[in-house]
Amino acid sequence: MATIQHVYKRGSVYWWRRRLPLGTGVHAWVRLEISLHTKELERARVVAPEVTLASHRLLPSLRHKMISPEDAKKILIQAAKQHSFHLDAMMAAGSRAGVDAASKRSTEIGTGWAFRLFAAQGINAGGGPDEEREMRAAGLDDEMIQGVRETMAFLGTNGFGQISRRQLEAILKDHNIAPAEAHILQAEQLCLRGMSAALLNTERRWSGVRPDDIVLLNAALSSDTAATAASHTTPPQAISQQTSPVPFANRTAPSFSQPGTALEKVSAPVRAIAVAVPPVETEDEFDLDDEDEAELELQDSDKGLVEIVQLAAEERVATKEWRHNMVKQHVSIAKLFVRFVGHDQPARLRQRNISEFRSMLFKLPKNHGKSPNDHIMPLSGLLARATTLPPEEVGLSPATINRYMTQMGNIVDICKHAGFPFGNFEGVSGLRTKRKGDVRGERGRFSTEELQTIFSLPVWEGSTSFDERFAGGQEIFHDAAYWVPLLAIYIGARREEMCGLLLDEVETHFELPCIRIEENSVRKLKNAQSKRRVPIHPELLRLGFLEYVDALRNLGHVLLFPELKAASPTTPMGDVFDGSWQKIRSTALPKAKDDGKVLHSLRHWCNNEMKQAGIREEYRKDILGHTNEGVNEGRYTDPARLRVMADALSTLPMPTAHLKAHPIRPIESVLTHSSRPARTKKSAA
Repeated sequence: MATIQHVYKRGSVYWWRRRLPLGTGVHAWVRLEISLHTKELERARVVAPEVTLASHRLLPSLRHKMISPEDAKKILIQAAKQHSFHLDAMMAAGSRAGVDAASKRSTEIGTGWAFRLFAAQGINAGGGPDEEREMRAAGLDDEMIQGVRETMAFLGTNGFGQISRRQLEAILKDHNIAPAEAHILQAEQLCLRGMSAALLNTERRWSGVRPDDIVLLNAALSSDTAATAASHTTPPQAISQQTSPVPFANRTAPSFSQPGTALEKVSAPVRAIAVAVPPVETEDEFDLDDEDEAELELQDSDKGLVEIVQLAAEERVATKEWRHNMVKQHVSIAKLFVRFVGHDQPARLRQRNISEFRSMLFKLPKNHGKSPNDHIMPLSGLLARATTLPPEEVGLSPATINRYMTQMGNIVDICKHAGFPFGNFEGVSGLRTKRKGDVRGERGRFSTEELQTIFSLPVWEGSTSFDERFAGGQEIFHDAAYWVPLLAIYIGARREEMCGLLLDEVETHFELPCIRIEENSVRKLKNAQSKRRVPIHPELLRLGFLEYVDALRNLGHVLLFPELKAASPTTPMGDVFDGSWQKIRSTALPKAKDDGKVLHSLRHWCNNEMKQAGIREEYRKDILGHTNEGVNEGRYTDPARLRVMADALSTLPMPTAHLKAHPIRPIESVLTHSSRPARTKKSAA
């Protein structure tokens, strides 16, 4: 139990309880207490962090939109006093006719519990197992519990379980509170609580015990003279009996009382019982338990984990230490971690939280995060969905989990240097998956023969039409589907580097035609070392790449592959191209996907073939945009010249040597400058 924050057991059911600060005062707290509706420890472990996280999201709303604790206290006490005064009047009127005290007491208890549940759960409140357990703890038997249910049904059906909006607005006006919707709802809850407290205080009306009479008498005696006040000091036993509020103040205020006929019509058990009713609780009466005391000593920071990471990440981008997609990755991990632990306070985080977070990653669906709903759905929902999936679709890959752990280490380091260190941290190296054996073949790698198979498809040999690119014919279309795989093998560029090229980045004024790879208006680079110039391979020149560039310039285009520009500005152009690549791969090599051979594998082929040809590592890194770590190869030398790179690339095999050059033919959407249509959601089958 100690490992589940804010959770305790009431009977056999797990409950969540917490006090949230509404301001800076010592007693400016609101108590939240929610049943988790489960008897299972593991289920409570999953649900509780979600509730805790929701409480953090609620806190700003509470601070800015809720009625202040002082005004809330006044409204609650006013409602309790006024309804108690109303009940006193009804009792006095009924006593002359000789009413059945036991029946009236039972009726008031049933109505009091109904109002208590309406206040907590709204007009559609129910009397489930947890509520029944609370009523039994207060002394109600089966007959009275059934009476509470009948009272709730009656009050809800006839509209007596709610306070009219006009009354609530008058209450708020009386306390100089704006009639905002949140204030209206809270005022109604406070009024119902006050009415419930008055109704459940049955001893005051039906037992003849009136502690307030004693208080009034003592106050009157003490006001005669100082001497008599000293001789008539309130006895300790009299003070200990002060369990009710002082009599109703003489001020005009709206009435909270429902019509007397409503209470008379409520069916309730005849048998009378004595019920111990707790006094109306105010913030001055809160006694903090040990856990809450510890939380008070360890004050929440004014910045949450996600905000700390966001700010630090943006600074690292500004100093060129990080690229933009690294900000997105770290913030995404921070948000997921916060959802898991249920709060965003670094000082409360421990090494075990990171370890438990890692264990949870093995239980998530592999495709989590693809849908926008995944980012707002409780983690319990994602984990429940995972139980319905095949085993191969559950759990992140070891490589992904290792990346998550590395990023968690970065997040902890960010918090430490920002002045918000984790409460306990022992590193993530022990949480990374240890890979056994040779990992060189971990990602699939195409052979030269497989590339010859790919480039023998109708896309390069001749298609029936543009709509039937994979049916043999005489038509050749020059677009991203034609050029991107060729660029991948002959210059070894990354997907976004190729798909996001601008026409101006194809340069012919140097000693050799080349492609300038740098950040531009449509995409960023992976890192600073990715910025480079790479010579255009002679095979690309033979197949008409420069003629294609000239054709698009003459058409007034800016992008090398304008058809990849998505309707949404946030969609990477490489994602648009992926649909074409998937068709190419599956048509040429149906088993390539299962073997882990992806578009990036073409880049691996380029690097591997140069290595096998004896090309030095630093030259290959300059071509591929990798970092040269050595001082001699990196810091003290410039990147290899275009001629040196061209000589290195010339050692590559030629899996496209069989292809013929064809007159350049852009696709229709490029010729007409047609925008790509927005994606539409697939209709449900």
